Amino acid sequence: MMTLRFKTFCNFILVIGIAFLFQSCWVSRCKRPKIVGYIYDSITRKPIENCKVGEGLTDQNGYFQLKELRYSQFTFAGFEAPSLMVNEPVNKEGYQKKAIELFNPFGGGIKKGALHNADTIFLSKSEIIPDFK
Repeated sequence: MMTLRFKTFCNFILVIGIAFLFQSCWVSRCKRPKIVGYIYDSITRKPIENCKVGEGLTDQNGYFQLKELRYSQFTFAGFEAPSLMVNEPVNKEGYQKKAIELFNPFGGGIKKGALHNADTIFLSKSEIIPDFK
C-alpha cells in the first residue's frame, strides 16, 4: 500500500515538473540594439574622425556603427521582458562629452536585428580656461 502511494506521489511530482518545464523557455534578449549615426562638429558642421562612440570609432565621414548585443535568459511564459537601458559614451579629445541614451520599458524583448538610428550628433569644442598663477 505504501509503495503505491509513493509511486503515485512520484508520478504527480513528475507531471507537475513536466508541466512547469513546458511553461518555461530559453529566450534571446536585447542588451543593446545596433546603433548607427554620424558625429559632427557643432560649429564647422564637418565630420569628426576617430571619435570614440561606445567601443567603436568614427570613420573619416564621422560615421559610427555599434553592433547589436544580446544575451540568453531562462524565463517562463507570460513574464515580461526587462527594460532596455542603453548609455553609450561619445568622447573626442578637445570636445565636450556626450552620450547616446536609450530607454524602452519593454525593450529587452526586441527581436533580433533591432536598429536604432542615432542620426547626427553634434559635439561642441570644450573651452580650455588658462590657469593664471
